[in-house]
Amino acid sequence: MSDVTIRPFRAEDTGWLVDAHRRHYARAEGFDATFGDLVQSILDAFVAGHDPERERGWIAERRGRPLGSIFCVAAGGTTAKLRLFLLIPEARGTGLGKRLLATCMAFARQAGYRDMQLWTHESH
Repeated sequence: MSDVTIRPFRAEDTGWLVDAHRRHYARAEGFDATFGDLVQSILDAFVAGHDPERERGWIAERRGRPLGSIFCVAAGGTTAKLRLFLLIPEARGTGLGKRLLATCMAFARQAGYRDMQLWTHESH
């Protein structure tokens, strides 16, 4: 996946990100549409008021087609929270997840975070 770029999240990525999460979690976990509403609210809050020095999101894409996402947001003090980490099925097993995670962790260290929290569904 050498032709994949990791770029900053933009507000116009919101629709894809909500839909990708909704489809994945409906298929993989049986979640209903309210999960998409939760992702939408997370992204709305991020777009409306994130601190770009301490919080960022990234989109992995190939030739303009999104393949995955990851976000680093403040959790309080020196702790960050990893959110919205997702790869579409065809991008899994390619090392792209490691690249996204490395991007997020490098930013967290640079931003002064000492700890990173990950919240996920109990089945993961």
